[in-house]
Amino acid sequence: MSHRTFRENAVYAGIFLIIATLFLFVGEAIYKPPLVAPDVLETAALSADRIRLGIMIEFSCVLAIPLVAISLYPVLRLVSPALAVGYVAFRLFEAAIFASMEIDKMIVVALSEAYLASPGANAATLNVLIAALIGGEAFSGVSGAIYNLGFVTGMLMLNWMLWTSRLVPRWISGWGMVCAVVLGMLSVAALFVSVPGIVAVTLIGPLAVQEMVLAVWWIVKGFDQTALARLG
Repeated sequence: MSHRTFRENAVYAGIFLIIATLFLFVGEAIYKPPLVAPDVLETAALSADRIRLGIMIEFSCVLAIPLVAISLYPVLRLVSPALAVGYVAFRLFEAAIFASMEIDKMIVVALSEAYLASPGANAATLNVLIAALIGGEAFSGVSGAIYNLGFVTGMLMLNWMLWTSRLVPRWISGWGMVCAVVLGMLSVAALFVSVPGIVAVTLIGPLAVQEMVLAVWWIVKGFDQTALARLG
């Protein structure tokens, strides 16, 4: 008996995963330097176009995140309907956090521009507001524990379904689960201790590479047809 190959789903999921991962790093590299400058109140206004460009690039990532799960849902529901729905939910949760932080960054730009346009504005008050907006990133933003624990949960769901079904080689899904556990531990540790940037990058790096490998595998190879036939 013939079965669906879900080839298009694999290709779309791979493309959206590349966008979701790559555009995150590109956008952040563009907008972040002015927002972490000591004189952010003036620097953000002078770099407003650069910040907006970075935000728009990163927003492509926000749109792509849930589309990964939506593309995979018809396949993953054959493995576990509950986990497939859960994966979509957690990716939507990620996108919602992303969107809220993009709004915060735009507010920072607006406040800094208002300050330059009104020299008599209270700089101390505006700096407190900007610090609160940017500081929120440390806990609830895309580098914070809430976002990362949600991301880890979704990633564990995805790679567990891929592992049990063998839709992709187990070395890829196993790699993803190990990376997710490490990131989860790092996120919890960051709530209580300061984690050096070099340590965070070293631990997160393999996760980004795994996502790129998985994305390319989907685009080039698709899903394992023997596994699909077994699921069908």
